[in-house]
Amino acid sequence: MFMIQKHYPCVAYFRKDDEKKIRNLQKELSILTRSKSCLLEWQPHITVGKALELNKFQLQSLKKELKDFASNQSSFDVEFKDYGFMIHKIVAKLYNCEPYVVYLKIVVNPMLLAFVKKLNVIMKKYDFKFDIFPYNPHLTLAFKDLDQKGYKKAKKYLKNKLFSEVFKIASFSLATDKKGGGQFKEVLKFKLKK
Repeated sequence: MFMIQKHYPCVAYFRKDDEKKIRNLQKELSILTRSKSCLLEWQPHITVGKALELNKFQLQSLKKELKDFASNQSSFDVEFKDYGFMIHKIVAKLYNCEPYVVYLKIVVNPMLLAFVKKLNVIMKKYDFKFDIFPYNPHLTLAFKDLDQKGYKKAKKYLKNKLFSEVFKIASFSLATDKKGGGQFKEVLKFKLKK
């Protein structure tokens, strides 16, 4: 019997107080650029694992492995340093959206890299839609409905602004695009030890 596979990206989330700070940045840019996608479609996150292609039986098998993995993982800090800008044509084609992206740069530390590598050991057994290696994480502040005019406004506005914060990774999830159109929702969520 043919089993339908879905696309499951793996992302990490922050503590609630850290998430509020990120949301405030996203709101500020939304007012400036009129881009609302980041506010409406997904809570602030960073990608930590491959976007897997799984059927429901594989998802159940993976759930146990990820639960065991999470039970041995402590929450950890990630440093964000300054703003970044890119024109991402591959994502634009994948989601049929604008290619412009404004994001926060991440300083990759040994804890984050070890976490991602351990997850990869588990996930490499499954088919994936896209890989995250070489690993270059970021936290998206505006994209998808960010047009060229808004992108230029954001670049000009943020040009001389500095950003430096440390946020704590508190959990990670597998999500899927349940409704289509790139609106991802958690399917499995795993809290890290405090």
